[in-house]
Amino acid sequence: MNSFQVYSTYVALKTHFSRKTYDYFKYQGSVKTTEKAYSKRPDKYFFEKISNKYTSKDQVIEYFVSNFLVNSNFHIIQMNNENYLNWQKKMQSFTYLFSTDIDVILDRCDTINDCMQCKNSSHSDILKLFLGGRIMMETLLMLNRLTGFIDRYDKLLEDDIIWKQLSFTLKKYDPFISGDPNQVKEIILKKI
Repeated sequence: MNSFQVYSTYVALKTHFSRKTYDYFKYQGSVKTTEKAYSKRPDKYFFEKISNKYTSKDQVIEYFVSNFLVNSNFHIIQMNNENYLNWQKKMQSFTYLFSTDIDVILDRCDTINDCMQCKNSSHSDILKLFLGGRIMMETLLMLNRLTGFIDRYDKLLEDDIIWKQLSFTLKKYDPFISGDPNQVKEIILKKI
């Protein structure tokens, strides 16, 4: 990818993670950018640096996604390779980490279902575990693929600011995660 293509990908993903109305996949990463406007940017060096370091489009997308998960308002100069490397490690050991997260959940509650219950319009135990840094966001996404809890929580926690932001991020991040629901289900069934 050349530096302008990296810039266009950056703009598309930044828009995806910051606006409800834009979907990177629906619009196939298409955004209104011009090479003329790009050439006037004082930060184009950073896009050139990324285009030299990451040669495939998938790597560039993963780099930006991993950084936007840390902070959706990141500017290109704030992004770093450490976020990407941490994300890659997590994806490479996803099965093990997911299995560990299920153990953490079951240590807290008798069943996963119990852990997912919102009582009196307050956060469920599973949300508390995530917000406390004990389980990963990807675990929430896999459990949502099996149960559809995000839509339920949107109704139950409609006035909760923390949930609104997390729900938005989860929905935006979900299409970037590949995970086999059958494998996830198999891991859970072995634990219970």
